[in-house]
Amino acid sequence: MVTTFLSDDFINSKELRNNQKHWLERAYLTPVSIRSGDKKLVLINREQARDVYLINYYAQIVVGFCQERSAESKESKVFPWLKHLQEGQVKPFHKQLLACFNEVIQTKDWLKIEELLDDWKATAEVAASPALSKELMAEEKPSEYVGL
Repeated sequence: MVTTFLSDDFINSKELRNNQKHWLERAYLTPVSIRSGDKKLVLINREQARDVYLINYYAQIVVGFCQERSAESKESKVFPWLKHLQEGQVKPFHKQLLACFNEVIQTKDWLKIEELLDDWKATAEVAASPALSKELMAEEKPSEYVGL
């Protein structure tokens, strides 16, 4: 299987210099490759560059976690806080992580995956602290509320 990453035209640095406005406007829409001797550079829209970087970043995390799960590792190096989750919570986390990653690849809404990870980490932190867990699960007493 062959995957084409950049299907753009190569231009040389002289062509870029001579038609700078054209190539910069084009680079906003699609990557433009520039060849200068042996050097190959790409002009790319900042949002596209961010998405490429973030897809790579989260793909490494997700794949690393999946490899740990397939090796049936008891402790996670990717998410060390998982050790505090109950046994039945790790599988739902795994499913949600994969679904969320798949979604953000399409939508580019990177905040969703950060929120998912933050929520699960907070769940693990509560599970790791019996005192905090007890405090959060305590019966509410409306008479103790402070009026604002």
